Amino acid sequence: MMIRSLVVLLLVGLAPAVLANKFDDYKVESVEALADAKVPEAVRKALDTKGLRLVDDKGKQVCEIWFAKSIPTSSAEVQGANYAKIAEGALVGVINFKSDAVDFRGQALKTGFYTLRYGLILQDGNHLGVSEARDFLLASPVAEDKDPALQAKTEDLFKISRLATGTGHPSVWSMVPVNSTDGLPKAVKNEHEHVILETKIPTKSGELAIGLILIGKTEGLK
Repeated sequence: MMIRSLVVLLLVGLAPAVLANKFDDYKVESVEALADAKVPEAVRKALDTKGLRLVDDKGKQVCEIWFAKSIPTSSAEVQGANYAKIAEGALVGVINFKSDAVDFRGQALKTGFYTLRYGLILQDGNHLGVSEARDFLLASPVAEDKDPALQAKTEDLFKISRLATGTGHPSVWSMVPVNSTDGLPKAVKNEHEHVILETKIPTKSGELAIGLILIGKTEGLK
């Protein structure tokens, strides 16, 4: 009888902590097709009919993201890249920040819609130590990126991505390997407290599991 009472007391004592841990979790929800006229029609037509929404630990909507229906792929091998299977410059999706956001560089972006294109961080002295991998998505204002079929080199994408930040640097969003494909899509945290969207995206050569840091920044960029 005493043992049973102790077990009950332990469970009662643990209950608030368990609930708190659940409340601390970010979650991913499904959203309908992107229909907002702020996004050019050609871009909207290139997107999947379902999107994802990231909700923070307090129930606040962080952002919505729609991936392209079929993302162009490449057979090129790129040293230091986890997702070189995605063609450089390909439209990966469109993101809608529900409030002002901060990219992986720590740069501010205003509320609104941005295209996301695949790019590779440059291999030069200015970018050493920025990230363990070279894979990034570059955010650009949708009003300046109207052609979903465009596939430009990363250096050229920098020009329109800088319009998102209003600085001399593009807006970069780091891609990282997925720890587990179980339960996708989902939001997880890494050892740096970065919030990562883990999901599968449709490419022309099949589904590809990716990790995209949506909250968190690097300390390696100046």
